[in-house]
Order: sequence, then C-alpha cells, then structure tokens
Amino acid sequence: MIDGDANPGAVSPPVARTLTVIASAMGGGLTMMAVLVFWSYLSAAAKVPTPNEVRSVNALTVIMMVAALIAIVASELVWRVYLRRTPGELGARVRTAFIARLACREGAGLLGMTVAYIAALNGVLRVYPAYWVNLAPFFLFLGFLATHWPSAEKLTAEARAVIGENPSFLKK
Repeated sequence: MIDGDANPGAVSPPVARTLTVIASAMGGGLTMMAVLVFWSYLSAAAKVPTPNEVRSVNALTVIMMVAALIAIVASELVWRVYLRRTPGELGARVRTAFIARLACREGAGLLGMTVAYIAALNGVLRVYPAYWVNLAPFFLFLGFLATHWPSAEKLTAEARAVIGENPSFLKK
C-alpha cells in the first residue's frame, strides 16, 4: 500500500495533497512570470522596436505555438502511457503520470512566457499587441489546473477512465 492507502485501487488523500502542492507551485511560478512580463511591458513604454526585433519575436511566436501544441498533446499521451504501462499501485502511477503531465504543460507555458517577456523588453508587445498571444499557453495551463485540480476522488476517477480505455497502440 502507498501512503497508508486502504484501497490500492484508489489514489490516497496524501498523494492528492502532494499533487496539489506541486500544481500550486507550478501555477504560482508561471503567474509570477506573467507579472514580470506585464511589469516589463509597462517599463518599455518609450522603447521602439527595430524591424529585426519584430522579426525575431514573430519567428519565436510561431516556434512557441508549434512547441506548445506538441507539449500539450504530449502531456496527454504521457499521462495515458504512464497510467497504462507503469507497474505498481494506482496512487504511485497517478503521482508519476500527473507530475509528468503538469511538467509538459508548464513547459509550454514557460516557453510562451519567455517569448512574451522578450517581446515586452524590446517594446514589440507595446507596438504590436497581437503578441500577447504568447500568453495563451499560460492561460491554458491555468484552465487545465482549474478543471483538473487534484483531489483523491477526481484523480482516481480520471485514472480509472484512462485505464479502462484500451486502444490497440497502447496495449501491453
């Protein structure tokens, strides 16, 4: 049994609390970086970006969007593969899978935040507000946290739903 779990087929409350702390830390870190982006945006009021800076931010935005899409899709694949293929009790499998899932999504948010920060520092964000789109992965991460906030019941139900599915490419 894991963490004194009386039901090895369920996620224990201590596992859920651990994941809540991790999710809070990840969300808080991204939120602090969003504040930094906004602060930099306000501080760069007089900065006029060069054409090269605009081209660079444009290229970074395209790269970030593709990478964020890949990371978000990968997060769901990682979640399913870890749950189905990792041996052990459900609580341990969910802990590993949920952390990997969050890390992929946080990576997408960090990449978007970094591009937004560069755009804010160069004044690109002020002149071309469309580049606020770089914060989309951050808001998607917050939305993910809001809908998948870890609780023992929600994690158990979600994991059992995934384990119950059995597409042919993931069969053991």
